[in-house]
Amino acid sequence: MSPNWRRVAVFYVVTFAATHALSLGYVWAGGSWGSPNSFAVANALMLCPGAVALTLQRLVFREPTLEPFGLRFRPNRWFLFGWLFPPLVMVTALAFSLLLPGAVFAPDMTGLPVEMSAFKQQVVGTGIPPLAGMLLIGLALGPTLNAVGALGEEIGWRGFLYKELAPLGFWRCSLFTGGLWALWHVPLLFEGYGDRDHPVAGGLGMIAFALLLAPILQLVRAQSGSVVACAILHGTMGSTRLVTVAFVRDGGAWANAGIPLVLLATNVILFLPTELLPRRSLEK
Repeated sequence: MSPNWRRVAVFYVVTFAATHALSLGYVWAGGSWGSPNSFAVANALMLCPGAVALTLQRLVFREPTLEPFGLRFRPNRWFLFGWLFPPLVMVTALAFSLLLPGAVFAPDMTGLPVEMSAFKQQVVGTGIPPLAGMLLIGLALGPTLNAVGALGEEIGWRGFLYKELAPLGFWRCSLFTGGLWALWHVPLLFEGYGDRDHPVAGGLGMIAFALLLAPILQLVRAQSGSVVACAILHGTMGSTRLVTVAFVRDGGAWANAGIPLVLLATNVILFLPTELLPRRSLEK
């Protein structure tokens, strides 16, 4: 079998158009990605891939969704991996950032932008050291609130595309999906989302992040049999990411380069030894 490239193209074009029409509409209406309501808008954008995938699968192709998309909610050990792996990535990436020339550890979270003062107060309100408090909040939000938007994305990337691109095999499916996922993010950078002070470095970091996280998500999808486990990993990556921002000052444009480097190292550790390569073929 070979992938149904027509289905892949229709899904991606509609998802891309819907996402960036909503994003541009928000910006043109006077919205700002630094405002409190931007969180709700960002989550709406994250739901676009899943909404398009479910609509195409049910209403256009007239095919089932639960089993093909891996919509299984029964936990297994890969759900736990998806929850605990992100904070390990972020703490390691923070350590790398602090090795950069001029970078200073900021225990008072002064690395956060001023518009996140309310979140800073939430962290302080935990009554424990700020780094531990931020990780605790991230671990609470990752598989709950953040996982809602993440599931919207993962139904598209590791649900619909996983099913359609399965004939390519693990690596080609993973990297092709990661490339599409990365390109889907790029216009958001021109629309004001992301690191406004370092747009080029932020854009390259976004692309590297998507490409390097894709094989790990693909592994979780294959081994767990569930796109929900991918959503937990994805959501917890987002909810713990501020650890790498809050506690670093004067790190420069590449202060967040630690995240892609840690993901690169993870890929090497997981996939280089032949005995650790995924033994189960991709589900069709």
